[in-house]
Order: sequence, then structure tokens, then C-alpha cells
Amino acid sequence: MSTSTLRRLCMRAPRMWMGVESGEVMAAGRANPASLADIEAGWKFALFFSWRGHILPPMRRCYWMVILVSMAAASAWGQEVEAVETARIDWVAEVMKGGLTSVVLILVGLAGVAFIIERFLVVKPSNFVPRPLIQRIRPLWQSGQFAAVIQACEGDRSLLGKVSHYIARHVHVPFDILSIGAADLGSREIRRQLQRTYPLAVVATISPLLGLLGTIIGMIEAFQKVALMGDTGDASVLADSIGKALITTAIGLIIAIPALGFYHYFKSRISMLGNALEEEVDEIFALWLRAPHAPEGGGEPSEA
Repeated sequence: MSTSTLRRLCMRAPRMWMGVESGEVMAAGRANPASLADIEAGWKFALFFSWRGHILPPMRRCYWMVILVSMAAASAWGQEVEAVETARIDWVAEVMKGGLTSVVLILVGLAGVAFIIERFLVVKPSNFVPRPLIQRIRPLWQSGQFAAVIQACEGDRSLLGKVSHYIARHVHVPFDILSIGAADLGSREIRRQLQRTYPLAVVATISPLLGLLGTIIGMIEAFQKVALMGDTGDASVLADSIGKALITTAIGLIIAIPALGFYHYFKSRISMLGNALEEEVDEIFALWLRAPHAPEGGGEPSEA
């Protein structure tokens, strides 16, 4: 379809849409099916570029508009890329600008990472209530084989192994006293694990304070620099000095936020594992009371 035919069809599209020339279109289509296909294509093209029945300017003008818009977009994109390249920040250099405070914060952050790794290695079910040990000692408790329980728990370093070993060694003690002793043993171990989690809280507390201290020191130095330069001072000098001062606060927050999150995570996990230990010790006492030669007159097992 030629350009002149396309332009003529575009100009006639609004009237065709309103049904004014629909009879002419159908007559032309019956006379020449190829012409009907061209008219339909031009009509769809015109509808695509129309808005409320008004056709866009001639195609030649549209071409120039597309070219101009493309050139403007390319120019803007190039300027944006150049601005991004100019504003790129060397974070290692910025951290080093914080001076001694940044070095101290980095050391505190490394200590926090070490504590987190240690907690991940310790605070896990295998160190509190290991499933293999449970499956091994439950039948022994049920059958009253206390010597076998002692032997099974001697090489186990889990908290359940320690409590089970204590109970099996003191089965001759009255039940009430034994249950209190087992509860005290479990509580001491849980408190010890919570105390080993406190360093993360210390890291989360002192990191933002150290960062704030570095920022205050940097602000003092920045204003002293401006005072020395007097009226000849440039605002960019003050902005650069303030940026150096604020970097320590950013480092402190970057360290403190994860440390605080992991502290509460491990604290909650220890409490959850402590509850699991308590339930398992209750089950051990229940099996012991139902076992042969169980202590007579014993009450219900207390919580550990």
C-alpha cells in the first residue's frame, strides 16, 4: 500500500468509524478484495494513532518528532550515566576517612561476627535435646536400667545428657529432692547459654555510641577548619568534612542492627530449646515412675 493511499485512508478513518462511508467501503471491497484488505489495514492503523477521532499530524512530521525525542532521550541517558559515574563512592576510602574510630568499629564488628558464628555452632538442638540420645535412653528409663542410662550419657555432652546422667546417678534420692536438683541443673545451663549471648547485646549497644562519638569529633574538626578559613571558606569544604564525620555513625549502625537482631534471635532460640528440654525431662520422670522398682509415694514429676 502506497504512502498516498495510506494518508488518504488515515484522513478518511474518522468518517469510516462513524459509519458515513461504510457503504462505499463495502462496495469497494466487493469489487476488489485486495482493496478491502488495504482499507482495513489503513483503518486499523488510523485508529491506533487516533485519539477521540483526531488523527495525528502527517507521517513525515511524526518521523521528525520520533527522531527528536530519541535524540533527547539518548542525550539525557548519557548525562545520567555520566552523573552516576561522577557520583560513584569508594566506600573503602570513605571508611578509612573515619580515622581511629572507624578502626575501633571494625574491630568491634569482627568481634560481633565471631560471637555470631560461635552461637550458631553451640545453640542448636544437638547440644540441648539430641534426638538420637532420646531414642536411646527412653527404653532404658522405661525398663529401669539406670546403669545403662549412666553409661549412655557419659560420653554425651548435650544438656539432656547431663540432666539424664544426674538423675540416673541419684535415683536413690527422694523424688522431690531429685526433681529440684534436675531443675536447678537445667536452669543453670540455660542461664549460662544466655550469658554467652550477652556480648552481642554489648556490641549492639556500643557500636552506635562509638559511631556518634566519631561523628562529634569529625564535626568539631570540620567547624575548626571553617573557622580557620574565615570568609574565604568554600561550602564544599564543610560538606566534605561533615560527610567524613557522618561515616562513623553509618558504620556503627551497620554493625549494631544485625548484632541486635541476632541477639534476640539466639535468646529466643535458647528459650525454645529450654522448653524442649523441660518437656523431655518430664517424660523421663514419667517413664521412671512407671518403671520397675520406681520410688513409692512419688508425686508428679516437676518441671526442669
